[in-house]
Amino acid sequence: MAKIQSKARRFFTTSEVARYCEVSNDGVLKWIKSGKLQAFATPGGHYRISAENFRGFLTLYAFPIQESFFGTATDSPRVTRVLIVDDEPDQREILMRRLREIDPTWVLDEAGDGYEAGIKIGTIRPDLVVLDLMMPGVDGLSLCRSIRANPDTRSMRVLAVTGDPGEQARARALQAGADLCLAKPIDFARLRHEVLRLLGRPAPRRAQPQQRV
Repeated sequence: MAKIQSKARRFFTTSEVARYCEVSNDGVLKWIKSGKLQAFATPGGHYRISAENFRGFLTLYAFPIQESFFGTATDSPRVTRVLIVDDEPDQREILMRRLREIDPTWVLDEAGDGYEAGIKIGTIRPDLVVLDLMMPGVDGLSLCRSIRANPDTRSMRVLAVTGDPGEQARARALQAGADLCLAKPIDFARLRHEVLRLLGRPAPRRAQPQQRV
């Protein structure tokens, strides 16, 4: 597909992106002009695509991610990574705090919209995505479908969160590929139990106070 890079790359040309995706250079330019692929123009008028934006594009549109192309190391010690995706900063902060209480060794990250989430999913490769379904732009359902459609991300666990307590909202989330859908406000004991279950961790020994997120 593409030649192996000897060190981590920060930016790519449209020609490099075209070779990676096995499309024409004009095809890449169409992606850029339509807003599907984020890029910037150099003073000479040539487009450059950041590694993060390219990873996000690959994730959203179900292209495989070849680490050798990006020149990133793959032999670093594995830690549990969780990504919280919600357009409301207060909700992200609450979830971040609750997840830290479950296990302070986890590496937590956050995204405020579906596009930013796509970039981070391709970059940090989270083990679990806690995903709000109702977001502007790329909504949670679309992002969930993209995660499941991509061979490199389909094994990620997805915990959907919604403000709609109805059964139809839950059914749509599961149909899109979520492993589980919880309605807000979320009971903390339930959140703890389900997160540990999805990550394959043992259940906590002591019951936690009943609190809601």
